[in-house]
Amino acid sequence: MKFGKTFESHLTIEWRQQYMRYGDLKELIKQGVENAPSPLTSSDYEVQAYYKAFEETFLTECQSELTGVNNFFLEKLLEARRKHGHLKLQLLAYSREPGHTGSDSSLSQRAERSQKKVMTTRQLRYAYAEFYLSLVLIQNYQSLNETGFRKICEKYDKNMRSVAAGRWFAENVLDAPFTDVRLLQRMTIEVEDLYTTHLANGDRSLAMEKLRVPPLGEPTPPSMVFRAGIALGMLIMLLVATAISYWKRAPLEEHTPGLMRLFRGPFTWVIFNFYMAANVAGWQQAGKLPAPLAFFGPLSMLGFLYNDLIGVSDPYVFPLGLILIMVGLLVVPLPIMNWPARWWTIKLVGRVITAPLHYVGFADFWMGDQMNSLVSCIVDHYYTVRFYVISWLRYDRVNNCFEPDVMVPITMCLPGWFRFAQCLRRFRDSGSKSMSYLINAGKYSTTFLVVLFSTLRSNSEGGYANTFSNPYTWLFLSSCVVATVYCYLWDVIRDFGLFRIMRGERIFLRKQLVYPQAFYYFVIVENLVLRLFWAVEFTILYHNLMTPYNMRTISSILEITRRFIWNYVRLENEHLFNCGNFRATRDIHLAALNPRQERMLESMMDESDGVSNRRKSKERIRLGKEYF
Repeated sequence: MKFGKTFESHLTIEWRQQYMRYGDLKELIKQGVENAPSPLTSSDYEVQAYYKAFEETFLTECQSELTGVNNFFLEKLLEARRKHGHLKLQLLAYSREPGHTGSDSSLSQRAERSQKKVMTTRQLRYAYAEFYLSLVLIQNYQSLNETGFRKICEKYDKNMRSVAAGRWFAENVLDAPFTDVRLLQRMTIEVEDLYTTHLANGDRSLAMEKLRVPPLGEPTPPSMVFRAGIALGMLIMLLVATAISYWKRAPLEEHTPGLMRLFRGPFTWVIFNFYMAANVAGWQQAGKLPAPLAFFGPLSMLGFLYNDLIGVSDPYVFPLGLILIMVGLLVVPLPIMNWPARWWTIKLVGRVITAPLHYVGFADFWMGDQMNSLVSCIVDHYYTVRFYVISWLRYDRVNNCFEPDVMVPITMCLPGWFRFAQCLRRFRDSGSKSMSYLINAGKYSTTFLVVLFSTLRSNSEGGYANTFSNPYTWLFLSSCVVATVYCYLWDVIRDFGLFRIMRGERIFLRKQLVYPQAFYYFVIVENLVLRLFWAVEFTILYHNLMTPYNMRTISSILEITRRFIWNYVRLENEHLFNCGNFRATRDIHLAALNPRQERMLESMMDESDGVSNRRKSKERIRLGKEYF
């Protein structure tokens, strides 16, 4: 892999604008070579003057980049030293806290103190793990920038047949503040020692396991690639076998409605889980759950189609077994298949359902949005529960089990209600009472209108000569138009943060971009097209070109596909927006320092250990901020 790609893949996204601009300097060298005068048509004086002027331009750009890197590094270093001092004081105060086991303490008081100590220990562990990660990121910042300067200077000397850049690198970069690794190394070692002594009971191996940061750019193990290939091949074979079996051995006509409706919900859920695994780019962990689900789905359908050959008289046990297995894989608290992720999902769904009762964070918002794209899947599972609970295996009433009832529109409104309640709670908790939360709540309220008019239209359709004579049809279409425009504008302007630049090379985009520029234009068009698919669905159903069930299946898959793409840009925008102060890790706040601890912290900051003193460091940071 070329260094330019390695540089881009290993940098810390939050600090993207603070790295040396390797790509721009590389492009500058390319332009310098292309614009160089030809020795055949120009005099030696003109050629030498050109290369001298270009050398001055290039080295000036390099010096400017070096100044920016130094200033940002010193700022992050001072921030790390202060945070280190704060955590160290908290840890030492926690370690020196005397035990309370005397007879004057009641059992409840001792239990309360014990619980408080456990919580403090957990907080300290989280805080030190985050701080250790921040030190690793700063070290990576040092390494990447130093390598970037060295590579670009070598490229300049090679293309210009010069030694000026190499000499500049030796004189300016090798002794630059950001290349001094001693202070960070001492700080890192001290963190490891403190964690080992006070938070790991002296067990250094346990401490390093908790603090360990996976190597950046670590390749996927060959064994995992092999297992993934085998699993994918088996899955493809199962899907092909299922398709051929359905074609050659179609189920009885009385079973067809049940087959199609009972399997659509689980299959939609499986596809959604694969999308989620792709979103987090974590097949090593996130791929553990959707892979078994994908295997059980085709196996269950094959069992339904071949139930008589395998000695099972009732084919409907297979979809029921599939659903029970899926639920079991999600909720069984065994340390397999990434139980922490499954437990996190369960808790998050619970927080979404109980949104008005507690503070709402970004993860709650995000999960609520995912559920809004799974409306058809949720309704399908409601139909499934109704089929097995109310009409248990009554084949003569299979079709009636999948007719809409009063609970269907209520179920369709639930995801929208969850997000609506979240927005209202966030507005209540907002100190500034930001109106954006109310505007966002209004967006989700359009769901209620669409469902209401769709239901009224369906229930009154038989009383009119054609669908356009029904007034509820026009109300339904109007509500769909309003909801589409409302949701689309919120997506591209607020969720994606686009349309910040209205002219120039990045028109309709924003300043900071992580993905290729063309991807954002694709997202702008794709999101609009898929949000307008209801119009295509309405037209096809009006002309009886496809059955409502098949049309709904297509629209459901397209919606979770839209959400899959939405996740990339939404999370990227949240990532960049919340990191406007170049925060690459969380700040876990512990108890506030008292005045005595503040003075101790300031004295620690004044120690001569790599950055001469606090005043000089602040002056450097001030100069760095002026540069930016």
